Amino acid sequence: MVCTASNWGAVAAAEFASNVVAVLSRNEGFMTRDRLLATAAAVAMASAIQVSFSLPAHAQQTAQADTGLEEIIVTARKRAENLLEVPLSITAFTSEDIEQSGIDSVADLATQTVGFSYRQGFGRLGSGSGGGASNRPSIRGMSNILGSPNAAFFVDGVFVSGNPTSYQLDNLERVEVIRGPQSALFGRGTFAGATNFVTRRPTNEVQGKIEATAGQFDHYEATGYISGPIVEDKLYAELSGRYYSFGGDYFNQVTQKRDIGDQKSKNLGTKFYATPSDVFSVEVNVGYAHDQDLGYADFFHGNAKNNCFLPRITGAFAGIPRSATRSQGYFCGEIEIPNQFFYWNDAIKASGEWGSERKVWRSSLTADYDINDWTLHYVAAYNQSQDNQLIDNFTDGNRRTPTTVVLDGGRTSVHDWSQEFRVQSPEDQQLRGLFGGYYYREGNGSGFTRRVSVQPATLGQITIVNPFNDDASGVKNYAVFGMLEYDATDALTFSFEARYQTDKIAADQDRDGDIDPAASNDARATYKTFLPRFIAKYDFGDGSNVYASVSRGNKPGGFNVLPLDIVPADLARARADGADRYGEEKLWAYELGYKAALLDKRMSLSTALFYNDWSNQGLTVGYPYQRASNGTFTTFARILNAGKSRVRGFELDTTVRPTNWFDFRVGYAYTDAEIRDYIDEVERDLRDTDGVIGNEAISGDPTGQVRGRKIPQTPAHQLILTGNFRTEVASGIDGFFRSDLTYESKRYAQVHNLAHTGDSYLLNLRAGVEADNGLTVTFFVNNALEDKTPLVITRLFNFNAPLLIPDPIQRFAGQPLRFTFFRDFRVGAPRKRAWGVTTTYKF
Repeated sequence: MVCTASNWGAVAAAEFASNVVAVLSRNEGFMTRDRLLATAAAVAMASAIQVSFSLPAHAQQTAQADTGLEEIIVTARKRAENLLEVPLSITAFTSEDIEQSGIDSVADLATQTVGFSYRQGFGRLGSGSGGGASNRPSIRGMSNILGSPNAAFFVDGVFVSGNPTSYQLDNLERVEVIRGPQSALFGRGTFAGATNFVTRRPTNEVQGKIEATAGQFDHYEATGYISGPIVEDKLYAELSGRYYSFGGDYFNQVTQKRDIGDQKSKNLGTKFYATPSDVFSVEVNVGYAHDQDLGYADFFHGNAKNNCFLPRITGAFAGIPRSATRSQGYFCGEIEIPNQFFYWNDAIKASGEWGSERKVWRSSLTADYDINDWTLHYVAAYNQSQDNQLIDNFTDGNRRTPTTVVLDGGRTSVHDWSQEFRVQSPEDQQLRGLFGGYYYREGNGSGFTRRVSVQPATLGQITIVNPFNDDASGVKNYAVFGMLEYDATDALTFSFEARYQTDKIAADQDRDGDIDPAASNDARATYKTFLPRFIAKYDFGDGSNVYASVSRGNKPGGFNVLPLDIVPADLARARADGADRYGEEKLWAYELGYKAALLDKRMSLSTALFYNDWSNQGLTVGYPYQRASNGTFTTFARILNAGKSRVRGFELDTTVRPTNWFDFRVGYAYTDAEIRDYIDEVERDLRDTDGVIGNEAISGDPTGQVRGRKIPQTPAHQLILTGNFRTEVASGIDGFFRSDLTYESKRYAQVHNLAHTGDSYLLNLRAGVEADNGLTVTFFVNNALEDKTPLVITRLFNFNAPLLIPDPIQRFAGQPLRFTFFRDFRVGAPRKRAWGVTTTYKF
C-alpha cells in the first residue's frame, strides 16, 4: 500500500498487524490455531482502521466534530492531575471503561493493565490464609510467594488489608494502577506499586443504574445504585448494592454435579457527601461484603508425572523408598490441567460451613477545609474482615480412601484503623507542595483445625483431630511525609517526595494444649526507614513531556510461622538460625518515561523504561525439623532474605480514536526479572548426583546458586489488544462491538525455572445495543478461545508418597537419612469459556 496523507493511518495499522503476526508466529509454542486466530484478529483490526481512515469526506463531516479521547484526571500524587501530564506510570480506568470492558474483579482489571499480573488461582481467598502464590499482585515482575504482597490496594486512598478480589467495582468513578514504588506518598505495602479505587461521589441530581446479568453455568448477578440530594446543594447520598451467584463451571467427580467454582457474593454500600459551606466538605463511606464459595478448580499434578531430576531409588528402609540422591523429583515443562476434578463439596456442606466465607466491613471519613487556597485534608478509616475456610487438600482423586476425607479448616480475623492529615499548598505557585502525617494500626488473629468426615455412612460427622492454633499479630505504622515541586522554567519541573516511617510488628502464636508450652512463639520487631523519590519533568509544550525518576522502596520484615509440633532442640535451633523472622527488603527504582497527546488528541501514548535494583529479597525455602508428636522429620516454609534481583523492562500503552465510532488500544510490557544472587537449598538437592553434601569447590557438588534464573510467577511478555466499534443502527439506538485480547508468556513455578504454566491467550467479546433512553443490552463471551493455561502453580509435596534421602545430620531410625516426600505441584485451573447477557438501565 502506498502511504499518502489521507491513508497514513491505514498503512501504519497494516504494518502493525503484520508485525504482531510475525512476532507471535516466531514463538515455537504458538500453535497453528493460535496463529490463525492472531492473524484474523490483526487483519480485522487493520481493516477496521483502514476503513475509518478511508471514510469518504461527507461521511467524516457528518460524524461528530469531537473525536478526541477523554481527558482523565488522576490523584496518584494526592492532587488532581491530567493522566498524560503526571510523571508516573499509571493505567487509569474510568467508570465507562469498566462498564464497556466488563471488568468485574481485580483479576479482570489486571488483564487490561500493562505490567500488572494477578492470578486468582485457589479461590477468592487463596489457598489457606496466606494464599500461597495465588491472589498476589505482581507489578513489573516483582512477585513473591509467601509473606505480604509486594503491591497494595487502596479505596479512596485508604489502605485495604487482606484480599480485595470481590470488591464491588460498580460504585467507582475510576481505578488507578500505579507502577513502581509508591512508598513516599502511599506508604507501606507499595513496594512494587499501588492500585487505588476511587469511589463515585453522590450527586446533586437524582440518578442511578439498575443492571442484571444472566449467563452460562448458573451465572446470575444484579447490581444497582441511586444517588441524589437529601438537602439540595448541601447534603447528598448514594446507596449501592450487588448480588452475585455463580454455580460452578467444572464437573465434580465426587458429587457428580457441576459445582466446582460455586461462588456467591452480597455487597451493600452507602456514601454521604456534605458541603456545609464553600470551603468545607465532609464525606462518609460505609460498605459491607459477604462472600461464600465452595470448592475451587485445582488439582495435584501427581509425582508419577515427574519427568526430570528423579530420585535414584536403591531399595527401601522400613517400607519407605530409599534414594541414593537427595532429589525428590521434579517436572520439567508446561503443566496442563486435567480432564477430571475432585472436591468433597458434600462433606463441606454437611459440616454446616462453606468452603470459603468472608465478611468485610469498610468505613471511612474524609474532610477538606480550604483556607486562602491552602487545603487541610483529614481521613480516618476503620476496616474489619473475617475469613473462614474449610477446604479439601486432596483434590486429585487418588489420595483418598472410600471411607475417610480430611478437610483442613482455618479462620482469620483482621481489623485496622488509620488516620492521615495533610496540608496542601496552592497549585498555581512556582514552588508548591504538601506535608502530612500518618498512623496505621492492624491486628489479626487466626485459628486452624483439622477435621475428618467419615464417608458414606456418617457423612457430616465432623471430628476435630488436632486443637486450635491461636495466632495473633499486629502492626503499628507511624509516618511523616511530604512533597515539594518547583518550576525551574516554564518547561522544566523538579519534584522531591519523602516519607519517614516506623513499623512496629508483633506476633504471638499459641495453641490450646501445646505438647510443649515453650513452643509458643512470641516475637517483636521495629523497622525505621527513609523513603525518597526524585522526579525531573520536561514539558515540550506540544502536549508531550518526558520525565525521569529515582525512588526508594521498602518492604518491612515480619515473622515466619514456626510449627508448634516441634521438638525443643529444633525450636531453639530455628530461633538461633533466625528462621523465626525475616528482614526488610529494599529497592532502588529508576524510570524514564515519555507521554503525549497526539493527532489533535485522537491518540494518547505512554511509554516507560525502568530498572529496579532489588536487594535483601525474601525467597521461600524449607527448614527441616522433627515433629514432637511422632518423631518424624519434615520441613516448614520460611522466608529467607538471601536474594538479589534485577528487574528491567519496557512498557507501552497507546489508544487511538481515528473516528468517533472506532477506537483501539495496544499495550505491551517486556519484563526481564532476573535473580542475580541466591543460594537455594532445594536447587542444591534437586541437582545432587551422589547424596553427599561436601566442599562444592572441590567435589563439584551443586551449590544451589540460581543466578540468571527468572523470578517465578512473572511473565516476560504481556500484550493487550482492544478494539471498540460503535455505530448508529436505528434512530436513537447505537450498536457496539468490543474485543479484548490479553497475551501473557509463561510463568515459572519456582526459582528452578523448570515447571511453568505455558503461554495464555484470553479473549473476551462483547456486543450489544444502547438506546438514548438509558437502556443497554450486552451479549458477552468470556475466554472465547477457551484458554486452559493454569492460573498458578505452587510447589508442594505428595504427602502420601514418603521418601528417604541421604542426610549427614538428620537421622531416621538411626540411619543418616532424611524423611521427606516425593515432589508434587498444586495447580489452579482457569474459568471456562462462558456466555451471557447483561441488561442495564440508567436514569
